[in-house]
Amino acid sequence: MEHLDLGKEPELAGILAAMTHIDTVGFHGIATTLTGAEPKIDRNWAALIRNARIAVAVTAWPEDLRPAADRFTAAAEELIAALERRDISAVADPAKELHIAYHALSDAGWIHLASRAGISGGHDHHDVGHSH
Repeated sequence: MEHLDLGKEPELAGILAAMTHIDTVGFHGIATTLTGAEPKIDRNWAALIRNARIAVAVTAWPEDLRPAADRFTAAAEELIAALERRDISAVADPAKELHIAYHALSDAGWIHLASRAGISGGHDHHDVGHSH
C-alpha cells in the first residue's frame, strides 16, 4: 500500500489533526453528564470545547464535510456560552446537539481520510473500546 505524502496534501494533515483533537474531548461524557438527572458543569469543559471549535474552524474542510464542520462549530459556540454562564438549565439541548454534531463530523471526517488513503470502512463510533 502506498502512503499519502501529507506534505503534498496539507489539507489532509489539517483534517487529521482536527479529527484527532476532537476525538479526545469526550463529548459523549459531557452530554451524558449535562443531560442526566443531576447535571453538573465541569469548569474545564468550556475551554476544551472552545479549543475543539478552534481546531475545526481553522481546518480546510472539503466541500462535502463543510456542513458538518459548520454545524459542529455552531453547536460548540452555543454550548460554550451556556457553560460560561454556568446556566445548568440551558446546557442540555446544546450538549445534545454538540454530541450529535461531533459524531456526524467525526464519522464523516474519518471516512473521508480512509477513502483518501485507499482504506475501506472508515470510522465507526460504535466500535468496541471507542471512547466518545
